[in-house]
Amino acid sequence: MNKRITGSFSSSRAFACCRMMVLLLAAAIAFSSCKNQKKITLNNGKCILDFKNARTLTTNLKAKEFKFDRLNAKMNVEATIDSADNSFTINLRMKKDSVIWMTISKLGIEGARILITKDSVKFIQRALGGGNGKFFKGDYAYISKLLNTELDFEMLQSLLVGNSVEFYDDDEKIKPGVDNCQYTLGTIRKYKLRRVMGGKELKESAQSIYMIPETFKIARILFYDFNPDRSFDARFSDFKAPDSDSTKQLFPHKMNYAIKAQKNVTIDIDYSKVSLNEDQTFPFKIPASYEQIIYKGK
Repeated sequence: MNKRITGSFSSSRAFACCRMMVLLLAAAIAFSSCKNQKKITLNNGKCILDFKNARTLTTNLKAKEFKFDRLNAKMNVEATIDSADNSFTINLRMKKDSVIWMTISKLGIEGARILITKDSVKFIQRALGGGNGKFFKGDYAYISKLLNTELDFEMLQSLLVGNSVEFYDDDEKIKPGVDNCQYTLGTIRKYKLRRVMGGKELKESAQSIYMIPETFKIARILFYDFNPDRSFDARFSDFKAPDSDSTKQLFPHKMNYAIKAQKNVTIDIDYSKVSLNEDQTFPFKIPASYEQIIYKGK
């Protein structure tokens, strides 16, 4: 996309960045892919893969999940919501099953800070560009209402490290297949798709996950609701082993999301740094002069 905003990082832009990032975290389900993979081919150039049933594919998918205790990362984000473009930098610290901490900055100036635990969401909107500082303290209800989708800690944690979120209900039949030299898993009428697209009942919806056969990492995930016409298409690439990871696990350093729903959204993420098991702190202090954002429910 390579579109950037120039000028000062105003208070309103800081809040917009915060909302945009939460939208990204809510919409996306964490995927993976590899650059320059050597494909399995026949002499005539066509791809051939041994058949694997759904149980085998899901088992391999889970076995290849990214494992960590503490993670530090930095990412560059470029996003467009309808015609509104923005670019910003996020510093991320995460302790598994405990804390997700982020700062959102532009041109080296911090505009927002977020602290997420299993039962609470807090964020600060800095007082920049003449605006007034604001803060929010509460549960996931406000963010879910703001974005018309459901959120939880496990979902955010999984997608931030490229792990899968369960994409089917227990009573759904999963269909294995092969497409474009990749293994696929597909279902109809997804619960997770309903969450991503706004919590409404979906009719004639479909979902497919594409996996790289050499690594069983997820290359693509596609949601499609035929009535109305809504879709979410995500692709991950540029897998590398994070710093300080002796096991050399693959981590997706580039991500792209294309969302078509109530708003058209495209998001590009480029991780410039990923490291494991460094010492961490999660500073979060609300200035006394900041105004609280009050969520009153419906």
